[in-house]
Amino acid sequence: MKIECCGLTATQTKQIIDKDFADKVETFVDPDMVAARKVKAGEMDYYLGSCMTGGGGSLATAIMVLGYSNCLVVSKQGNCPNEKQIRHMVYAGNHKAFGYVKSHTDQVVPALVKALTDKAEGKPE
Repeated sequence: MKIECCGLTATQTKQIIDKDFADKVETFVDPDMVAARKVKAGEMDYYLGSCMTGGGGSLATAIMVLGYSNCLVVSKQGNCPNEKQIRHMVYAGNHKAFGYVKSHTDQVVPALVKALTDKAEGKPE
């Protein structure tokens, strides 16, 4: 699996994934537009973008390139979902891009990537 790490915490997101999922995921850090286009072209599997609100900034670029239905706001200001809620969001759709609030990076990224890898491996929700 190949994941583009974008937005305000791109480096932090990459470090978390590389530490916890190095055997399952390759990570890349590119500008939002480049990353979204790589996902659209099928060169990358997923786009993870952090910003101040979770649904603007970084994810807005993915929405523009991939379309709204391919993008999901995982966390918003004042609302950081737990691991079970994130897992349900991932399994409920076929999104390619995920946005989250930068201050939620440490909580959201491990749960999100775990759900994405489990889903790819066919593990039940």
